Amino acid sequence: MSEPLCEFLPELKKHHGIYVMRRTYEGTCAFLSGYELGSGHYFLKEFHSWLLPRRKGRSELFWPLLVLCEVYRDGALPDIRYFTPEQDEQMVAVLFGLLDEFFNAADKPEMAEN
Repeated sequence: MSEPLCEFLPELKKHHGIYVMRRTYEGTCAFLSGYELGSGHYFLKEFHSWLLPRRKGRSELFWPLLVLCEVYRDGALPDIRYFTPEQDEQMVAVLFGLLDEFFNAADKPEMAEN
């Protein structure tokens, strides 16, 4: 697992249950934090900064909570420990979609420089 997440993300999405024991939003966020630390490819701080201009949540929120703000109001965020399977599935899909957007946006400046 030393490749950058942008390269590993398609594999993670395809085989989510292999990499994340409990396919929950909480488990997926924990996996991503662990992947960042284990791989040495740091991306979550930039992901957090990328989420902020979307103005869905307050800047002091941790990135998993900012992702929740894409679906839920900032002042009414649910406790992810008590998500239903449907809520987990929805939020994992939202997270993967945002990561795709983030990595696609990050690729564009590099392409312009080449």
